[in-house]
Amino acid sequence: MLSVQDLEGLSESDVGRQLIECADLCGTVRIELQPARRVVVDFQMLDESAKDLRRLGTWPDHSLAAIRSKAHQARQRIAATPAGRSGRMAVAALRTTQGGSHTSVPVRAGLAQSGDSAMAFSAAFDQWYFAKLQARKDGGESVIRSMRKDVLPHLGSLALGSIDTDEITKVLNRIVQRGSVRQAGCVLSDMRQMFRWALKEGWIDDDPTSTLSKVALCGTQQPRVRTLSHAEIKELAQRMDSAGLARHIRRATWLMLATGARIGELAAARWRDIDVAARLWTIPAEFSHSGHSHLVPLSDFALSHLQPDGGARHGSDWVFPGRNAEESLSPKALGKQIRDRQRGIQIRGRSAATKELLLSGGAWTPLDLRRTAAAMMRDLHIAPETIAACLDHGVGTSGASGPATDHETLTKCRDAFDQLGLWLVSIERPQPVSDRLAA
Repeated sequence: MLSVQDLEGLSESDVGRQLIECADLCGTVRIELQPARRVVVDFQMLDESAKDLRRLGTWPDHSLAAIRSKAHQARQRIAATPAGRSGRMAVAALRTTQGGSHTSVPVRAGLAQSGDSAMAFSAAFDQWYFAKLQARKDGGESVIRSMRKDVLPHLGSLALGSIDTDEITKVLNRIVQRGSVRQAGCVLSDMRQMFRWALKEGWIDDDPTSTLSKVALCGTQQPRVRTLSHAEIKELAQRMDSAGLARHIRRATWLMLATGARIGELAAARWRDIDVAARLWTIPAEFSHSGHSHLVPLSDFALSHLQPDGGARHGSDWVFPGRNAEESLSPKALGKQIRDRQRGIQIRGRSAATKELLLSGGAWTPLDLRRTAAAMMRDLHIAPETIAACLDHGVGTSGASGPATDHETLTKCRDAFDQLGLWLVSIERPQPVSDRLAA
């Protein structure tokens, strides 16, 4: 799936390219001369009932979210037609330009007769997407990406009912052999969900993934436990300016440490959910990883990074808007800026400061900042159940309860975040030597 950042990164050198959004939706890059010269993308989707491409609008005149919404409505209308209900075969080949070479890319292979195990794996995957994946929070983006990379090139043209355990094992072994052991486990999990769904629909008689085990194929995966030490947080504070990080990315980095929020929750933060006077941020259930609303008391340190300009909001409902103010900052864009400055090699069009954020303890991720916030609270002798409530953890083996809801728990969480904020102030803005000597 495309992201707003993908579209914003297009230049005149991309004119003529056709971009695949998902399954039946694509966009063509062109130049528009009036009222000003700019790069735009015309979006179309395959109309199976008419065996033709239907125009959906031009970006950036229409937001990517609006185009996706129109595509969804069009799919519903198509599904209601006789041709849509019968599931006739429809394949559209698009021409994509990458590095000067042209490649035919099937947008969508429609489903043959429902219950026919001879349908192609790619067609079954397409139907699974529309039935299940697109309803996920990320629209199934991560599954689509991994399937296109590792599975569809090998299994896409095979009949769904002919795929056996050996075929799937070969796919997974290729992933393991390139060193992506964890990814192999994720792909197995995705394929298992798809085959179980196909079995329930009556399209296959057996699930070829049923006898496969993540442990047997990939080994036992150790959970990531990386946290930043006190010295590393100081090191990070010193490196942020030289790393050339955008100002809003620096703010977001400190806020992840100050609130323990997940990267997706922070990227989707809205001003309407923040009560500055009460110093309280409500993460609504629609953006919360846990699926229920979560209250985050805000320390003075956190507020200073939420409102660096004394409360200026620059006309957006989002605390961290994307380039298009109608949409929030993509968690991927945030993660890429951090990852690019640790990878050691430069990627074309990305930052040349490839080692500026690589700390003495090694590479780190935004999730490590959340884990570090918890570790700092433990160092401050905050009770485990309070830390769990601060971070919106569910009930665990330790008996720790979920999010802060009652007044007593919220008070404890506020005190915990205030202590954490004071510690972070001393790291980000250390006291000048003359002040320390005077003291």
